Amino acid sequence: MAIVTLILWIVTAAAGFTLLRAGGAARRAAAPPPAEPSVTEPVLAGSVLARIGAVPMQPDGRPPRGPHAQVSAPPGEHPLLEFSHPTLAVTGVACWLMFTFVHYRPLAWIAFCILLVTMAIGVCWMTINRRAAIRHVSGAWDFPPRLIALHGLAAGLSIALTVLTALSVFH
Repeated sequence: MAIVTLILWIVTAAAGFTLLRAGGAARRAAAPPPAEPSVTEPVLAGSVLARIGAVPMQPDGRPPRGPHAQVSAPPGEHPLLEFSHPTLAVTGVACWLMFTFVHYRPLAWIAFCILLVTMAIGVCWMTINRRAAIRHVSGAWDFPPRLIALHGLAAGLSIALTVLTALSVFH
């Protein structure tokens, strides 16, 4: 039963990968083309020694302070969700694969917990994208509904089989 669950997890991951590709393609197609970079004339260094490829020094001879980037995501983009859902899914499949090979019971429950967190993040991501699509936010992912249903159904079956398999190991 662990092997059947592993195969179902892999089917879920394949559906998710297809969903990501289709959503990303739709997102790129809807995005406006990037603006042309402006070209400026080079500034000639008259009597000042030019340091090519180096950061210009401050007037007192010290290097300038490093850049302090403020991270902010544009509307419709959620990088933490976009990164953590696939990453946790791969981690859960890896734990289940290890359980399938060695039948160490805690690995089954660890994989189950990872799967629950992954599903919660996926549902949050889908809900946020649905709201952004309704508001017509430019950066929102546009996932095909049939692929969402297939991915969700496979994930639901994966949870059911994971619980059944983990419980059957105890008996």
